Amino acid sequence: MATKRIRLPGPPPTEGSGSTPLTIEFLVEQPFLATREHARFVEFAEACAHYRYIGVCHGRPGVGKTRSAREFSSFPDLGEYAALLGEKVARCRAVFYTVSVSNTPKTIDAVLGLNLIKLGYARLTVAGGSQDEITHDAARIACPLVIVDEADRLTIKSLEHLRDMADRHGFGLILMGMPGLEKRLARYAQLYSRIGFVHEFKPLTETEMRLLLATHAGDFGISFDPAQLDAIEAQAAVIRITRGNFRLMERLFAQMRRIMTLNRVEEVTADIVQAARDCLVIGPGN
Repeated sequence: MATKRIRLPGPPPTEGSGSTPLTIEFLVEQPFLATREHARFVEFAEACAHYRYIGVCHGRPGVGKTRSAREFSSFPDLGEYAALLGEKVARCRAVFYTVSVSNTPKTIDAVLGLNLIKLGYARLTVAGGSQDEITHDAARIACPLVIVDEADRLTIKSLEHLRDMADRHGFGLILMGMPGLEKRLARYAQLYSRIGFVHEFKPLTETEMRLLLATHAGDFGISFDPAQLDAIEAQAAVIRITRGNFRLMERLFAQMRRIMTLNRVEEVTADIVQAARDCLVIGPGN
């Protein structure tokens, strides 16, 4: 992910002191690219919400599962949910929940259960204009879909608790994780008998990669000139190395920018891409 550097206020460094102005860097959220795979995920999520089934979404790390789910759900920060009544709540289509490394039914209730109630109250208040006649039970069932990311971390008891919550409150449930998640869930009869959809989130296609390189590389200070042979070869090398993996592409861009800055080079070449690739740890799953 790209960063934005901001200079902190203060007296300018004196000449010859060797000091540099204080700066701070913030992460910059990149614009979302609506890919074909995202469109397939939206159709899958809408079906889970409509039929209130349990769905399983699996895919390699870094292909964009989490980002697509966040974009689809538009789940707002419910820290001060009363102030969110209006456009943000109306735009929200699902509760997005990331499983913690240490999870129990109690911790799931403390976070996911509370968010369900908060969002339910907000949705019903927007629809009815008042909270006066809203009950606790009505708020719990007001959300049609829950998306659970990092579902590989769930223990057996936590999985059973989520299934029980989906049964009692009647929401659709999407479990997102790594390849093989669907095989693990198949061992639990009470759970897999309720799974209505399985969706594999695939990497970006070569066409989408070329579009992403044209629109996203500039955020890292990198440009691929279509009139330069070296740039065309570098672009082909990026596509070959990343193989449609969005997260790996961002890591590669960051290393390319670092190498170009150290060597005071502005034109990207295949040698720079290869040098950046050698700085990364790329597993067989990427």
